[in-house]
Amino acid sequence: MSSDHTIWVAEHFIGGHPALDFSNAVFDRRNPPAHNELFNSARDVGTWLLAAGLAKEDEAGAVAELRDHRFLDEVREIRESSYELFNAIAASEEPPSQSLGLLFSSAARLLQTRQVGWDGTLLHLSSAQWKNPAAVSAFFAQLSIEAFYTLPRARMHACPRCGWLFVDTSRGGKRRWCNMRICGNREKITRYRSHFAF
Repeated sequence: MSSDHTIWVAEHFIGGHPALDFSNAVFDRRNPPAHNELFNSARDVGTWLLAAGLAKEDEAGAVAELRDHRFLDEVREIRESSYELFNAIAASEEPPSQSLGLLFSSAARLLQTRQVGWDGTLLHLSSAQWKNPAAVSAFFAQLSIEAFYTLPRARMHACPRCGWLFVDTSRGGKRRWCNMRICGNREKITRYRSHFAF
């Protein structure tokens, strides 16, 4: 596990929905580097929630201080199930029922045992619940479940270069890259170099 903390920037939040940004929380899906993980600690999870606008500073701080050794593994497992689900949709394939089942079971563990609030279709955790690893895991699972049922499937795509997911909200529906300044430009450079390679 890396001791470095992830610094979240605007380029990490290009998905068009927090569930897709959550699914994208690795460096690269297509060609993963040796250190591909962006959730290296509970602190990374807490700061991600703050940067995504899903938690207030004190709530994110409570998540950052979680010491349950299973918490990070659960968040990553939920993230990977979310990615499998949305990547299948982006590829016009049948969403894997096992991935959806894991999300439902993660959310159900909290819903069956505790009273929770709702902010529209999303879980609303109390201050105390942000200190509960199971509640935070359930929050992520419910976030992805909500996106599964509400996002426009025909507009969901995966970047052909890095594999990050996004909802194409462009007027003509022609968006190809997660970020034109990053993957779009890198693709242009690659093509330029290959054109002049001997």
